[in-house]
Amino acid sequence: MPDIYCSSGRRDLLCTFIGANLCAIVLASQALQKREAAMKVRKEQKRLLAAEIGAAILQGDYRPGEWLRQIDLEEAFAAKRFDVRSALTQLAASGMVTHVENRGYRVAQPDLNVVREILAIRTLLEVEAATQALPNIGPDELKKIKQAQQIFEDAVARGSKADQANTNAAFHDEIYRHAANQSLASLIVEIRNRARPGPIALWPSHAELQRSAAHHVEIVDAIESRDLAALVAAVRRHIVESGANYPTRDLGPVKKASAASD
Repeated sequence: MPDIYCSSGRRDLLCTFIGANLCAIVLASQALQKREAAMKVRKEQKRLLAAEIGAAILQGDYRPGEWLRQIDLEEAFAAKRFDVRSALTQLAASGMVTHVENRGYRVAQPDLNVVREILAIRTLLEVEAATQALPNIGPDELKKIKQAQQIFEDAVARGSKADQANTNAAFHDEIYRHAANQSLASLIVEIRNRARPGPIALWPSHAELQRSAAHHVEIVDAIESRDLAALVAAVRRHIVESGANYPTRDLGPVKKASAASD
């Protein structure tokens, strides 16, 4: 309804004409519409805040298992405490964070048993893909693999978390795309992302990033020397030992058992 009551003079005249009661009803209706519009804006702001916090979690600003202190979120996102609490409630409902009574909220952790099982599956699939790819990698293919390796190393040195995750995946995909079974290569991509809470691979430290880069060098060296046994061992070691494959820094007995089996 147009705001026909823009001046007190016009309002008084119209109220006299249509009656004070009807005028009061119209004015009350307008006030209600304004309140509803304000409430809608506030609700949209809460939803946006939840999306912003969720995006920060996905890009690795907050790691799985990390406690989310409301006062820190208020400062980081320039938000009020009530809005932060509402955003965390929404994220808890979506499963991105978990609420622990009397303690607060923390970033959700994937089931470690599921992570370990998926890593075992990945080892089988990626070893097979590398085995199939090796006969099909010639000088030109090797050159592209080395370029992908260098791009990842550049991302380790100066790239963002997203750059590091994407270039790491691109390195492996550049190798596995030469496998005879292309459905296998596609399945590896699907399995690789299944146990993660988000699309970005996260390393717990720069040292772990450098470890992954060193593993890439071992894989490339094995391909260049046409040493299948060394390639299989390097791929297996990379999957088992990479800090990006675990939601926490504590690898527990899995790392020891895997190392012993190598």
